[in-house]
Amino acid sequence: MRPAAHGWALSIAIPLVVGAAIPAAFPAAADATYLPQERVPTNSPVYRELERLMATYHRAPRSPSTRPLRVQEILAYLNALEIEHPEVFGDPAMIRIRREVDPDAPATRGAFLRITGDQDEIITASPYVSLTYDEDVKNRPDINRDYRIGVQIAASIDSNSIFVFDGYEGTASQGGRGTPNFGTLNAVIEGVDLNSWMEEAYAELAISKVRLLVGHTWLRWGPGRDGTLSLSDAAPALDMIRGDAGFARNWHGQWFVSLIDPGPQTYLAGHRVEWTFHSHVTIGLTELARFDGTSQGLLYFIPIVPYSFWEKRPKSVPPGAVPGDTTGLALGKNNILSGVDISWHVRPGFRLWGEFLIDDISFSRDYKPDMIGWQAGVEERWRLGDVDDRGRVKAIGVAVEYNRVNNFTYSAWHGHNFGNRGYPFGFLYGPDVMQVSAEAAYEHHANLELRLRAEWRRKGEGSIGDAWIPSEGKVDAGAMSGIIERDARLSAQLIYTPSRMIRLEATVGAASFKSEDHRNVGAETVIPFRVAAKLKW
Repeated sequence: MRPAAHGWALSIAIPLVVGAAIPAAFPAAADATYLPQERVPTNSPVYRELERLMATYHRAPRSPSTRPLRVQEILAYLNALEIEHPEVFGDPAMIRIRREVDPDAPATRGAFLRITGDQDEIITASPYVSLTYDEDVKNRPDINRDYRIGVQIAASIDSNSIFVFDGYEGTASQGGRGTPNFGTLNAVIEGVDLNSWMEEAYAELAISKVRLLVGHTWLRWGPGRDGTLSLSDAAPALDMIRGDAGFARNWHGQWFVSLIDPGPQTYLAGHRVEWTFHSHVTIGLTELARFDGTSQGLLYFIPIVPYSFWEKRPKSVPPGAVPGDTTGLALGKNNILSGVDISWHVRPGFRLWGEFLIDDISFSRDYKPDMIGWQAGVEERWRLGDVDDRGRVKAIGVAVEYNRVNNFTYSAWHGHNFGNRGYPFGFLYGPDVMQVSAEAAYEHHANLELRLRAEWRRKGEGSIGDAWIPSEGKVDAGAMSGIIERDARLSAQLIYTPSRMIRLEATVGAASFKSEDHRNVGAETVIPFRVAAKLKW
């Protein structure tokens, strides 16, 4: 039975949306929402536009697959691209990115509040309203409502520091980026589904060539379109300390340690190095580790050192060293995932990418199943004609991506699994899955876009926490387990973005399911649809 609609949420949100939209007709100072040191969130549409520019003009920014990027890094890439390719000025992808990050771009409005000090101190505040209604049988339950009223605050005391806080009042919603279900007892209005929460909060400081970040936010490593395999932004935000440094001109490194749950002292650590060759080829190497025990946190924050060394490090592992562990395995063992990815801009307009990962690689004679995953993608984009008298040009593009993750991947028999609250740190659908997707996009101009998408997915019963047990002997991890769920769908999406302040989306399609929830049931055809609106000052 579907839950009743939250009429109260719409009654609150709609007047605020209208009230926020009215001032859009009047001019305002051109101060961009983001400060130069600020990082553009990993789920921002900016990255989709960057991928389009990379494919079309055969040039990539530095470290495009290690996200989030800073605003000043994106602006440096756009400026260099305009010098090398003057025809990019009318490209709709370029116009949309400029609206988001460039204070001098047309159709750019300033932050609602901006306070400047006597020197370099700046504080900005940008209120926003976000409404998403998503009806799809893949949701649990079918209807997902994500309504938010919030404010993004950014502050800096100089060019080397930044503090960011994105807080909101919102309804409980699904997904790794959804609002947790805190219940209604401690809600803003007792008994009403409206709780305070944060999208992200972090402080970042540059010390020489190293940038240190502490906070609650997302990282995304890899070039994938539908998701990355090693470290994605599908799970809830990481509470972490992270280091970031560029070196030797075209090399970039990033490393972090994240606290997953303070009770059992569970942690995730990762380090990555990315190399960009002549702005055409980007290669990334990633290693992740799941370990337990606060006493080990500083060791795993040391970059470059292989994580297997810390497992081998001599240490006592008495029962109870980690809360709830009576075996000593929590402190004594870890689980390591390694990955390599590449993005290659073959020629102007054409881009290839891929990723390969292996979970708990071993060079011993001991048997382990093939706990691996791989991804391959291709994109082609064309400009249609020349820039018109209004400085605009149309474009079309197509992209195809294949993803496969074997069963047992992301999990270990000793409990060090790559997931949080049921969401994988890697690929969105976890292990035991195969997905093929194809998308065509028509950019009528910078304000209007139409996307057509086809998707086919097969999902076995394997999930995060379903580990291979050594006593089971040899198994075929490449064969999908249990009753296989099949999902085939077609959809059309219309996106309207007349300015940085307004983004409207509508998606409708047809989906055919078979063996839903891994039950022996026949095929079912449904009409999923999604509408979303975001207004930000």
